[in-house]
Amino acid sequence: MDGSKTRDWLIRDLVANYGPPPAAGVLPVARYNFVKVRPGKGADYRRTWEKYNKPVFDKLVADGTLLAFGLAVEEVKTDGDWTHFVWIATPTMAAADKIGPAFTADRARRSEKERNEITEAFLEVTEPDKARSIVTRSRIFKVKQSAVSGKQ
Repeated sequence: MDGSKTRDWLIRDLVANYGPPPAAGVLPVARYNFVKVRPGKGADYRRTWEKYNKPVFDKLVADGTLLAFGLAVEEVKTDGDWTHFVWIATPTMAAADKIGPAFTADRARRSEKERNEITEAFLEVTEPDKARSIVTRSRIFKVKQSAVSGKQ
């Protein structure tokens, strides 16, 4: 193993939503989006993200497409240009394929003026050329059963 290729991140969620625990045997798919927010624009980015993206993600958790999602920051800066981290967990790749169309539908129901405002709002607070993403698949995944409720 080449240790120089290993990256560890200690992140803190600013916003998160977790649906019910997945069914036994589910091996979640996770997507991690790394975002570079312009200096001094972290609060503006969070407000913009919560206004335009969180409602779409909340709806996807409610309908079972997403298991969970979060908007996080790196608690200890270790690597890369990114400043914020959006993570999304789905039960399958097929569920993950529904995320893009959900955002497309959300934006399509808005006026052209509002779509332009959304684009401008994100461009004002981020550096899009620094964005990166990865997709991972769990090989082992277990949610501990709660002693209080008896539920997972």
